[in-house]
Amino acid sequence: MDAAQLADDLKAQLELAQKKLHDFQEEILENRATRGKEMFNFKRAEEDISRLCRKPETTKKPDMVPNCDEILMEEIEDYKACLSCLCCNMRKKDAVVTRCFHVFCFECVKTRYDTQRRECPKCNAAFGANDSYRIYIG
Repeated sequence: MDAAQLADDLKAQLELAQKKLHDFQEEILENRATRGKEMFNFKRAEEDISRLCRKPETTKKPDMVPNCDEILMEEIEDYKACLSCLCCNMRKKDAVVTRCFHVFCFECVKTRYDTQRRECPKCNAAFGANDSYRIYIG
């Protein structure tokens, strides 16, 4: 009788421990998903901060620079750099990776996909065949 009672108690303890283990596993999965979202937002914020830090450097006062054409030419070069692919620096951006919304030329994205390096060149977010689209910047 005592052995049966002890066995029942141990079974109850085992079930309780298994339930706790299952709850911890679910919590770990939820924390991983939350951490992934927070890392994405953190990287996006870092990009915004670096872009905003560069903005004051590029804007110069006209009285400090005697030739305004130089300022305009620098701005044109900055805009051209924004429109050229970050990977090859040769072709225009015309494809977007929808996992992270970074934009590259279609040839670079296709090359990355074909060579099994299916990660965004900028942030290393994994992408699949249906995660990149052509875009047209007019």
